[in-house]
Amino acid sequence: MKPFEYSFVIKKGGEEVQVIPVEFVCSISAKSIKITPNLAKQIVKVSYPFFVSRSRAVAFLESKKDWVATQLEKVPDKIIIDDGVEISLLGKKYKISHIPNARRGVWCEGEYIFVSGNREFLNRRVKDFIKNEVKNYFTSKVKFYANILNVDFGKISVKDTTSRWGSCASNGNLSFSWRLAFAPLFVIDYIVAHEVAHLAELNHSYRFWRVVKNIYEGDVDKAQKWLSRNGLTLYAIN
Repeated sequence: MKPFEYSFVIKKGGEEVQVIPVEFVCSISAKSIKITPNLAKQIVKVSYPFFVSRSRAVAFLESKKDWVATQLEKVPDKIIIDDGVEISLLGKKYKISHIPNARRGVWCEGEYIFVSGNREFLNRRVKDFIKNEVKNYFTSKVKFYANILNVDFGKISVKDTTSRWGSCASNGNLSFSWRLAFAPLFVIDYIVAHEVAHLAELNHSYRFWRVVKNIYEGDVDKAQKWLSRNGLTLYAIN
């Protein structure tokens, strides 16, 4: 059975806010109805077994609406990348400034990120610029940590993931969320060190964490706590 769309309106502070989309999926492996709010995507997934009717799954969601709304209230307001908006890039604050006739693409100067060209392309151009900047940073830190461990690495890529900040494949390819660009440098460095450590220990054993702490210059607990408390704010920037 294919997923189908459903939605409901949640309230925050007594006022109606956006309509939250819901995806219902009938799963052969599901043993019961399960509601999974994806706070990063601001969507709710409801999986249910084949012996449960669609209407029953909908009724179950409705019965849990208050709980779902409470979870979604944790999502910060969206920040759209546009002229005049302030963002943090690789640990430094910048204000976006649109200069349509400059014909220089996107560039940093002082405390500004300048963008030329038509306003309609500003958002995409700034995002492309940020992704390139953070990929260069990822690459430099991967090389730094890999050199300490004397390990080889494969391709480095940036993606817009919602389930993890980074990953290391068995072939040595490393992937990172481009949204880490908005996090403090000590957090970015921790994620890179974490994934590079997997090149030596492809697990989360005691040996793995010892490798992480040996190559990461900062406080692992501090970086993890920052992501736990502030991770959703990185997804608010669009």
